[in-house]
Amino acid sequence: MRPTPFFSRSDRRALLLLEWAVVLILLGIWIWTWRHPSSQEHREVHRDSTAYSRPSSPSYAVEEKWEAFPFDPNTADSTALLRLGLAPWQVRAIYRYRAKHGRYHTPEEFRRLPGMTQEVWDHLSPYIQIDSKFRYLEPAPVHKTALSPSSVSSSDTSSATIPLPTTSSAVADSAVSEKYSEGTLVDLATADTFQLKRIPGIASYRARKIVEYRSRLGGFVNVEQVMEACQLPDEVLPWFTLSSVDPERVNVNNASVQRLMRHPYLTFYQAKALVEYRNEHGPLCQLSDLQHISGFSASQIERLSPYLDFK
Repeated sequence: MRPTPFFSRSDRRALLLLEWAVVLILLGIWIWTWRHPSSQEHREVHRDSTAYSRPSSPSYAVEEKWEAFPFDPNTADSTALLRLGLAPWQVRAIYRYRAKHGRYHTPEEFRRLPGMTQEVWDHLSPYIQIDSKFRYLEPAPVHKTALSPSSVSSSDTSSATIPLPTTSSAVADSAVSEKYSEGTLVDLATADTFQLKRIPGIASYRARKIVEYRSRLGGFVNVEQVMEACQLPDEVLPWFTLSSVDPERVNVNNASVQRLMRHPYLTFYQAKALVEYRNEHGPLCQLSDLQHISGFSASQIERLSPYLDFK
């Protein structure tokens, strides 16, 4: 408060108290107004908040229409799959399945699509048309007619066969569940998961692991390597043969650490030590040069020999 010579000390004290009282009253009014908005403002704020939080009314929701038309899950694009009623994440799952497993061979395989409900399956199943080139090739089961020996000669008996009426899906299902007869040999160099699953003791998981390991390895050079793919019973070894030995080789003089460590026989530390040695001493010329690199034993070098290239 500014000095006022016209007022006595008691008057100035009273004016100071009055000023403080006015300030406190104004401050209290401001605080009360801030914490208790007007009813009109409160209604507007409440209306705005409920407008964002309330879900849209079903009467205004756009009803999603499912289209129906023949399609092949192996060739249908994302636009067609979305028009059929599948969700975008299901379409992505179909593309991942194609990239990993190749093709849908039967409608039952497509039925295992994640998120497939009975309603969607009833809608899609009548329109699934898998092209013949994607189906498994298996002979249809046959049975002989009951004919007496007097009426049919031995030369005609072989022609008296009638194929059972089967659908393509039924044939494929029987083919998947049917195992090879004893003495059958499966070529490890070219066998796919379907052929591997027909070996007694091997199911889908083990078949997929064998194919994945063969890809990472660059190809098998002996039959015993299949036991490294996953836990397999010893009884499966007699089922395998190897028609050709031509593994994919890794050039140790230009491959990066990431490329080298992708090989099952090389660890990160071995790949890093190899690249550091190459940068310090120059290109490696032969397999014996690996003996100068820490982390490579004689047995490891011998195991790596079919898979390394020094050109």
